[in-house]
Amino acid sequence: MDRFGVVGVTHHRASSEEIGWFSEAPGSLEEYRLALGVDEILHLRTCNRVETYWVSHEHCSPDRVLRAFGTWFEQKGSLANPQEPLADLVDSVGFALSGDATHRHLSAMLCGLDSKVLGDEQVVGQFRSALFEAREQDVCKHWLGMLGDETVKLSRRVRKQVDYTHLPTSVAGVAANILRKKVSTKPARITLLGSGEMVREIGQRLAGWLQVSLCFVNRTQATAQELAEKHGGVSQSLSDFQACPQDFDHLVTATGSFAPLVFAKALAQLPKQEEERLILDLGVPADTEASIRELPGFKRYDVLEVSSEAETNQVAGRVLQRTIRPYLREGGLHFREKIFRRNLNPVADKLRQSIEERAKSEASRWAKTKLAHLDPEDLALFEEFALRLADLTVQVPLVALRNTLRELPMGDLILGRLRQAGRLAAQEERDKAANPLND
Repeated sequence: MDRFGVVGVTHHRASSEEIGWFSEAPGSLEEYRLALGVDEILHLRTCNRVETYWVSHEHCSPDRVLRAFGTWFEQKGSLANPQEPLADLVDSVGFALSGDATHRHLSAMLCGLDSKVLGDEQVVGQFRSALFEAREQDVCKHWLGMLGDETVKLSRRVRKQVDYTHLPTSVAGVAANILRKKVSTKPARITLLGSGEMVREIGQRLAGWLQVSLCFVNRTQATAQELAEKHGGVSQSLSDFQACPQDFDHLVTATGSFAPLVFAKALAQLPKQEEERLILDLGVPADTEASIRELPGFKRYDVLEVSSEAETNQVAGRVLQRTIRPYLREGGLHFREKIFRRNLNPVADKLRQSIEERAKSEASRWAKTKLAHLDPEDLALFEEFALRLADLTVQVPLVALRNTLRELPMGDLILGRLRQAGRLAAQEERDKAANPLND
C-alpha cells in the first residue's frame, strides 16, 4: 500500500481563495507527473479541493511530493498569491497522505463524508472525469486505475444502501435552499452568472418557484438566451452586465474563470434598497471581487461559506457517518486483499515456472530411460499428465505461502522483498542473455 499517496489543498485547512490559487489546470499531465517525480497520477479539482493522487514504486516521501506540488503551481500557474509563494504556502494549508490513509481519504470523499456538503454526489462525477482524463493522457495505469475503480464501486454500493435524500447533497442544492429561505416571504429577482452544471442545476430548482424571476448572464449571449428559454426568464451578456448590470435581489455565480468577473464598481451603480442583496459566489477561484464584502447593501458568501450552511444538521450527519463507516472498513480490507494478491502474482509466476520446468525436465528424462518402451502417443500423454500434476501441485505451496504471509506481522514487507528479489533476478537473466561473453 505504500506505493499510493495523495497531496493537495482542501476546505479543512485552506480558504476558498487559497484553494483557488491552486485550481488552474496543470496542462500536460505527463509533464506534471515528471515534475512530481512519481510513476502515475490523477489530478482532481472541485469547489472544495485540489488533489493529486499518485503512485510511486520507489516509495517516495509524501512530503517531497507535496513540496513539488506547490512548486509546480508556483512556476506554472498564472494565479499569484500576494502574500507568499505557493511553494511555501502549501506547507501550511496543504496535506500529504500515503498508504492506507490514501484509500481511506478517497473512500470517505467519494462516499460523501469528506466534503463541506455531507453526501456530496457531484464529487463522484468529477472524480470519474479526472480518472478518464488521466487514462486518456496515459499517466494513470493499472495500480492507480485499480484504486480509482475500486473506490468508485465502493461509493456506488454505499449510495445504494444509505439514504441521503433528506439532506442537500450538492453545493447547488445548498445554494438553492439558502435562496428558498430568502424568497419564501416576498418575490425576488435572481441573477445566475455562468452556464455550467452548477448554474443549470440551480436554475432548474428555481424555475418552479412562483415568486422568482430569473436572469441568466453568460459570456456568450446565445447560451444565456438558451438557459432563459429553458428555465423561464431573461438574459444578458456578460459584457453588458459588467457595464450596466440588470438589477437583482440575489446573485449566484459559478464559472471556471481564473479572474474576477463581477466588480464592486459596477454593483455600486444599482439603486439602493432596504433589504440587503445576497451574492453566492460558487466559483473557485472567486468570480466576484473581494472588495464587494465592504460594499454597503451587499452580503457576499464564497463557496465554502455556502457549503457550511449544510453543516447545521449535525445530528443527521453523525448518524450518516456511523452508518457509512462499516462500509469504508470493509472496502479497505477488500482493497488490501486485491493489492496483496497482485503483489503475490510475480512470486507465484516464478514458482509456477520453476516447477513446470522441473516437471518437463523429469518427464523428458523418464521418457528417455524408464519409459523408452512407450510409443510416441503414450509418451505425449505422460508428458501432459506430468505438467497437469505439476500445475495442481504448485497450488498447495502457493496457498500456504499466501496464508503464512498474511498472518505474519511483517508479511507485506517480506512479500515486497521477494518481489524485489524476483525483479533483480529477472534483470540479471536478461543481462546475461544480452551479454553472453561476460560469463
